[in-house]
Amino acid sequence: MNIVAVIVCYLIGSINFAYLVAKYKKINIQEIGSGNPGSSNVLRALGRNYAIVVLLGDLFKGIVPFLLFGMETESIIYAVMAVIGHCFPIFYKFKGGKGVATYLGTVVGYIIFIAPDLDFIFWQFFFILGFVVLYFGIFYIFRISAISSLITCTVGSLYIIFQESTVLITASQILIVVLIFYQHRENLSRLSKGDENKF
Repeated sequence: MNIVAVIVCYLIGSINFAYLVAKYKKINIQEIGSGNPGSSNVLRALGRNYAIVVLLGDLFKGIVPFLLFGMETESIIYAVMAVIGHCFPIFYKFKGGKGVATYLGTVVGYIIFIAPDLDFIFWQFFFILGFVVLYFGIFYIFRISAISSLITCTVGSLYIIFQESTVLITASQILIVVLIFYQHRENLSRLSKGDENKF
């Protein structure tokens, strides 16, 4: 494993597009809505266009490790470091987002660059579309971003574990899903009380 790649991907993950967009608009995203520096809160605070910018930026952070460090399975670990960087960014006093978009970017990167038997672009598109449909299908039913996010991330991790089935990759996927659930602990608390915000 390349320690330089680990550090670089963590630093890439630490770039928070919600903070950057909020700074451009001269607002403090942590004082608005849920306070989370992620695309869902940007959607509430600044509208769809800015939320799309943040979402695409966060997704891309999960894909970059595969672009930089190739199509080896180690890139999955490097991408996990980007998610950790997003959740605990060194540039923002370790106060980051919940890691969902960056992790789903990791899943997309895995499908495009590594996934066995998916070297045909149709199947890559089909699988990526499947995750999009899963997320928005659940969101359409519940109107709660946290539920869609947690279920889709869990399915993504199970998909990678099923494909790779090595101890290191399995451990990394379990770690990242546990981290994403931890980052949603306040949402889970509100869900248990029936108080979670709906769109």
